Amino acid sequence: AEIATSSKIVVEKSTVPVRTADAVSRVLSVNPGGIKFQVLSNPEFLAEGTAVPDLEKPGRVLIGGMQTPEGLAAIETLVSVYAHWVPRERIITTNVWSSEVSKLVANAFLAQRVSSINSISALCEATDADVAEVSNALKFDDRIGSKFLNASVGFGGSCFQKDILNLVYICESLGLNEVAAY
Repeated sequence: AEIATSSKIVVEKSTVPVRTADAVSRVLSVNPGGIKFQVLSNPEFLAEGTAVPDLEKPGRVLIGGMQTPEGLAAIETLVSVYAHWVPRERIITTNVWSSEVSKLVANAFLAQRVSSINSISALCEATDADVAEVSNALKFDDRIGSKFLNASVGFGGSCFQKDILNLVYICESLGLNEVAAY
């Protein structure tokens, strides 16, 4: 911020606590030149082992920004970058907070699926059912689909646990204790 000579767009790419863009904006706003910065949230949805294909052909690109004329212009600038290889219908634009929350919630939903099938595996063991056969039967239900239905030890990786704890913390700090407990 101290050496910038013109307005800039700053893009959050990592999964961050909700309201990080606000904190970054406050830090950047204190600059000697009075330069304006637009902070966008553009979380990645890359999976271990498929990161390059996920980048080349993403299921969706999420871009959040302030809903001001400057913020909307910054969003469109980033949309135009992705539009070179991502179909426009796969580029979702939101306010910055919806973008930050969406990434955390996506990981929470995936973790919930893993937790559910892991719990079902205990039931299968107790009833002599085969969890692989149960998973296979579930994947043909269009409402459920085939992803994240393999029983295993825990979640794998650190993202799911970190993001769930982040959501719990946010809910508790907002007084949403029942939501946090869920």
